[in-house]
Amino acid sequence: MFSLMANCCNWLKRWREPARKVTLVMVGLDNAGKTATVRGIQGDNPLDVAPTVGFSKVDLKQGKFEVTIFDLGGGKRIRGIWKNYYSESHGVVFVVDSSDVQRIQETRETMAEVLQHPRIAGKPVLVLANKQDQEGALAEADIIENLSLEKLVNENKCLCQIEPCSAVLGYGKKVDKSIKKGLNWLLNNIAKDYEAITERVQKDTAEQRAQEEQDKKERAERVRRIREERERQEREEAEREGRPIQEEEPDDENIPSPFQPISSVISENEDKEKERKRQREQQEGRTNSPKADADQEDEECEEDNDEEPDDSRQTPENASSAATGEQSKKKTRKLQLKRKHRVDPLRTEDGPAESPTPPPPPVGWATPKVSRLPKLEPLGDSKHSASGV
Repeated sequence: MFSLMANCCNWLKRWREPARKVTLVMVGLDNAGKTATVRGIQGDNPLDVAPTVGFSKVDLKQGKFEVTIFDLGGGKRIRGIWKNYYSESHGVVFVVDSSDVQRIQETRETMAEVLQHPRIAGKPVLVLANKQDQEGALAEADIIENLSLEKLVNENKCLCQIEPCSAVLGYGKKVDKSIKKGLNWLLNNIAKDYEAITERVQKDTAEQRAQEEQDKKERAERVRRIREERERQEREEAEREGRPIQEEEPDDENIPSPFQPISSVISENEDKEKERKRQREQQEGRTNSPKADADQEDEECEEDNDEEPDDSRQTPENASSAATGEQSKKKTRKLQLKRKHRVDPLRTEDGPAESPTPPPPPVGWATPKVSRLPKLEPLGDSKHSASGV
């Protein structure tokens, strides 16, 4: 009865305790299957995965743990950034390509560098012997022997577990059982010594930040010395050549910081764009003002031409000239519409003048002569008159 109550109290204590935040780093050579493993644990399809350039961060919930996994790229040029993530890691996941026998020596050297780092030594390590589904993959015992795994973990006092697996055989709930088993082992060993590891992580993180600040100050001091040396050389050259020296000492307080919030940069760019647009509109207004004056003068000239009276009688020559004038006016009006890009309302005074009715032609002028025909008598009457005679 007493043991039952104790178990219930322990269960309630574990149930009420908050989720523990754990950070893991996943390292290994390029093409070992690190990203595929992370995607399988996360529940995404691990097939057709592109190589990781730099790193990728994945957050997931695993039981009572809030796990953050840093998937670090495995290329030779990228491995130098691994050490920047060691200080905040509670454990390490090292992925090995079991089918790549030719690079097993490179894998051993890389693992030795990781485990010998002072911010990794003593932390639990999970080794995933990936790609067991491929032909020619090394077995678990062969990997332990080729990597000298026992020697490495004993020298660096690291708890270690190796799991042969294949990351592409499943994902989510159907992920490879060996991957799930190894991840649970790693989290349980971290939980056993969680307070001590967390304290060490906080200490290492503070030391790393202090070291980064010190490196930043040293870089700034080197840059200052190089700049002073360059200015001194320029001053000596100017004195030898006898030309004046214009010294402009920059004020470090007034130099804007290159690292600014993206919101301030966006607002500054928008203000500059508005100012350029306003200046452009002003320039266009100055350019269009002489054109508007010229258009107004053209309209006045057209109105004066429309108001001139035309009292002469229309003749064929006048009609042709009038038609030509109307066509020229229409062309001018069309050009004016194209130039102004607008359509003016129709005006009655601009319409073509009504042609006056021509006078009747004089009698006898160009009139055909009318010839009268003799009166015809009906045929019946003529026959009757002939018979009577």
